[in-house]
Amino acid sequence: MSLKSLKEKTAKLKSWQWFLLLYGIGFIAILTMSYGIKLLMTGLP
Repeated sequence: MSLKSLKEKTAKLKSWQWFLLLYGIGFIAILTMSYGIKLLMTGLP
């Protein structure tokens, strides 16, 4: 994949799509973090 086609694809992405992408990444990060903390609290198996 060339850089030009990649730039064209990112340009086609609307701002709300970027927002959803970042929101999804943040949600997954918080979910895994809280799960990791819960594992530490209860103790590793």
